[in-house]
Amino acid sequence: MKQNKTLPILLKEPKILLIGGGNVALQKAQVLQNNNIDFSIISETFNKEILKTTKNIQQKTFKLKDIQSFYIIIDATGVPKVAKKLLKYKQKHNILLNVVDVPALCDFYFMALTKNKPLQIAVSSNGASPTAAKFFRDECEKLIPKDITKYLKKKQKQRDKGIIKIKETEAELSGKKKSIL
Repeated sequence: MKQNKTLPILLKEPKILLIGGGNVALQKAQVLQNNNIDFSIISETFNKEILKTTKNIQQKTFKLKDIQSFYIIIDATGVPKVAKKLLKYKQKHNILLNVVDVPALCDFYFMALTKNKPLQIAVSSNGASPTAAKFFRDECEKLIPKDITKYLKKKQKQRDKGIIKIKETEAELSGKKKSIL
């Protein structure tokens, strides 16, 4: 079994195309929307809830020319013919492809992200069990103090001034000092 490599990165201004308009596409669209990521959708039919996730929607049959300037493609159609077309296209073009629920065909997986912005924790099962990833994400989220935003703003101000005290921060966070804030 091939070992997956993980590179947790945040992309600025990703160009994402979501192909599909059913329940699986809706779940991916909600993840993108909840993380304020701009994306476009192409599908012949739509779950009415998906229409609330973005204004960039085209109701049509997907064609390879629709990829245009997109470099991240999510195939949520569940149609093997579409996946096959995209895999062939990928051989000659620089795109990242996620064929939903087919980990062997994916260049990347969606991680289960906590909602505690600006602090986020990403959990992945490398496509094996999104349900398990979500479960552990929720468990991790419970560990994050509700007032973490105020603490992180203080730390950002220090960092902006070039003040980085790792041991002090570790002590604050582990509760060795009387108060985080």
